[in-house]
Amino acid sequence: MIRSLLTLAVLLNGLAPAHAEDPAVEAWAKEKCVRYERAWKRATDFVGPNGISQEFIEGNEKFIADGCSNGADVCPRSAEEIKLANVLTMAAMNFGTASSFLPFVCRQR
Repeated sequence: MIRSLLTLAVLLNGLAPAHAEDPAVEAWAKEKCVRYERAWKRATDFVGPNGISQEFIEGNEKFIADGCSNGADVCPRSAEEIKLANVLTMAAMNFGTASSFLPFVCRQR
């Protein structure tokens, strides 16, 4: 498992930003979303569909379709979803976002 996470981290490492000047806030928000979408596609291809619910997939896809601005509303429940959320969190932090950017939250029902 650790080997798989390290392999995925290496694959996602190419998403890290170059040392460029800080862009405007709006441009950076769009760029973060583009990078998250790439990370999502790579991570889901790597992890595969086993143990990943349709709700989790749709929540992430809606987050991306909304420009990553619809707020946190994706709750990883299965062990596989938690692993995928952790990988996406590491990727997002690697490309310079704050953890508050991510769509992951589990609200009490």
